[in-house]
Amino acid sequence: MASDRPLPEPDSEELRKVVRSTEGRAVYRVLYESRDAPLDMLQIRDHVQRITGSANEHTGRRLRELRAKLVIESERPASAKRPVYRLVGWHPDADNRSARRKLSASIEARVYATYGGRCAWCGRNSRDDGVKTVVDHVVPLDLGGPEEELSNLQILCREHNHAKQAMFAEHTADAEALRAAINQDEVHLRIGELLKAKLNQEVSVDLINLVAREENRGDPTRRLRELRALGWKIDSTRRKEDKRTLSFYTLRHWEPWPEGGPRAAINALEAARKRQRKSADGTPAESAAR
Repeated sequence: MASDRPLPEPDSEELRKVVRSTEGRAVYRVLYESRDAPLDMLQIRDHVQRITGSANEHTGRRLRELRAKLVIESERPASAKRPVYRLVGWHPDADNRSARRKLSASIEARVYATYGGRCAWCGRNSRDDGVKTVVDHVVPLDLGGPEEELSNLQILCREHNHAKQAMFAEHTADAEALRAAINQDEVHLRIGELLKAKLNQEVSVDLINLVAREENRGDPTRRLRELRALGWKIDSTRRKEDKRTLSFYTLRHWEPWPEGGPRAAINALEAARKRQRKSADGTPAESAAR
């Protein structure tokens, strides 16, 4: 819910005090002027490029930064391929909400030391490969990720940092479902809570991989099989979208999380199956020996 406080004009001093970057103010202008006919991310990016006169790679990040103070709703019209973004108004507690702060030099140094200066996704670094690297929040701040915890900080090269921003920007309409899932401690909890938040709705493999947060960002069929082993009913389908063939998963029924967590329950099931296979393999051999 937004407050009744009037929105600032795009060229106002009030906006400049809140939004300091040129690109951030350009994103605000586009959202402000398209309130009656909201645009999707690609359209917003095109408008921002026309305003600033240059290609912009951080439009999705600037939109997320605006959400620190402003209510920006996202929805996917029935006839649209992508979600659109509507500027609604100020957050009721906008004056008490702070935008992202710059990390201290000591914390950045510790993150670089932890990763050896190498991108967590591709392993390249600036010294050997000539790539630029940045400190990235594994779980974005607007999805509840802690700001200065080392466990939520990683090194990414610029290329993969931009790719990650684009992925999250594409799924802004699913922010509430992401927020419910992405901070869980176990990968099964993260995927499961996402599916629960989207019960009876198709969830793309891309969205599942975002919350899975596993180094191997491949097809998560193993994790879904493991959830099925716990009694979950999950349908799957494949279809082409934008020249890609994507997998989609729909949760139809879920079971309460087992005591001790899903990983422990799955390990117990796997151990039982191994014992059963070992027993079955040993029977013919014992019979033959007789």
